[in-house]
Amino acid sequence: MGMKLDGLANFGKALVALQADIPEIMDKLVVGEGRFARDQARKICTEENIINTGDYRRNFNSSSKAIRIGTAYKIDVFNNLDYAKPLEYGFRGHFVPGHWDGKSFVYQPKDPQGGMFVHSLIPGHYTLERAVNATKRTQNARLQRRFEQELKKRGYMKHFK
Repeated sequence: MGMKLDGLANFGKALVALQADIPEIMDKLVVGEGRFARDQARKICTEENIINTGDYRRNFNSSSKAIRIGTAYKIDVFNNLDYAKPLEYGFRGHFVPGHWDGKSFVYQPKDPQGGMFVHSLIPGHYTLERAVNATKRTQNARLQRRFEQELKKRGYMKHFK
């Protein structure tokens, strides 16, 4: 009978210790999900050859720290390039500053010679939206696996299996 009580006491101690570790574990898991979404966005850019210079792809990032709001956690995934928003959501015609040099248009911000108005509808790529959706579709299994890895690494699994 004493053996069972010792096991229960150890289980209780493990629960208390785990409760103290949960914020750190959650931060690690959420940051990992941010990186996964960032990588999904980069993968979409590569597979669809969105902007061939690679700047758009390389500038997808995620925060290095989760944000805790009550019992919920969130992470920011973003692209801060000045042209990221139009690529994400698309855009209609717009004014482009610059001038014509022969048959070539030379883009030049604040060009005193003027510019041209481009009439077109450019559809958005919705790269970030699709990356977040892809992350959410596979999130439960990945979080379960990573949470169990954290428990095992910290020595808790012997108490919870």
